[in-house]
Amino acid sequence: MRWYLAMCAIVLAGCGTNAPALPDGLALQAKQLVGMPSPRPAELPEFSLYGDGTVLRPGPAAGALQTAEIVQIGHDRAVEFYEDAHDAGLNRDQDISNNSVVDGYTQVFVLNSGGHRFVTRAVNPEGELADFHATLHVDGTATPYQPTKIAAVAWAPDSSKDARPWPFAPPDVQIDPGLCVVLDAAQVSGLARDVPKGTRFRIGATSFVVVFRPLLPGESGCADV
Repeated sequence: MRWYLAMCAIVLAGCGTNAPALPDGLALQAKQLVGMPSPRPAELPEFSLYGDGTVLRPGPAAGALQTAEIVQIGHDRAVEFYEDAHDAGLNRDQDISNNSVVDGYTQVFVLNSGGHRFVTRAVNPEGELADFHATLHVDGTATPYQPTKIAAVAWAPDSSKDARPWPFAPPDVQIDPGLCVVLDAAQVSGLARDVPKGTRFRIGATSFVVVFRPLLPGESGCADV
């Protein structure tokens, strides 16, 4: 009888999630979208979990270049994050408002589950989503992520004359933060590291602040930034 009850407890404990198997690529991602007065355009996601047990997170800034770093957490820990995301209700598309907050941020979660990509947008999340978001950090040895492509995003246009000439192909893809172009990392990373964050470049007749952001695994162009 005790054996039967113990088995029942084990079965019931396993019924708390309906998560499928981890996908091969991106499994879970979290990022914050911050507006005025202090926008952070084209910022790297704060947490990206891949099915092989890899986590990518922002690394230390290097001049105007955002960097990322890799932490290997293993399959079992990756499954825990993945199942917790399903338990938090992220396996559906949803927009969650928060009328109690006038200015704040939007927390975006992306969950790839069962061949579908689900996106949750929550304004200043509270309760279960806030609790889940608070768990999205990992310990362990981090190694630098070496991108092959870097997106250059030009934003905050003005007519300032005090700007560096832009030496690459001009940003010509319109995305939410501004204008974007994807460049080879070997071509642009040296300059991006050498100039301070917030440096203005003259592109055509207009001056822009340019953000340099590496493309992560599975990202292919400006639409992913």
